[in-house]
Amino acid sequence: MGNSQGLAIVCLLLNILLLPGLGSLIGGKKKEGIWQLVLVVISIPLAIVLIGFVTGLAAWIWGIITGIQIVKEADK
Repeated sequence: MGNSQGLAIVCLLLNILLLPGLGSLIGGKKKEGIWQLVLVVISIPLAIVLIGFVTGLAAWIWGIITGIQIVKEADK
């Protein structure tokens, strides 16, 4: 992928702290990033009926996993 270690860590932190999918997009994982952002956006109105909390959590966990993959790829 060619990411530097610093950029990879920033991508991971963006996925954890700010918005799942944003760090994935910046880290070059466009397909995963777009799907994570879509899942987060869908989760917001679904939170009214409580299922949104589950989908939001799933997007957050998926973002963390993708961020870790970006960091591992930067080590290579």
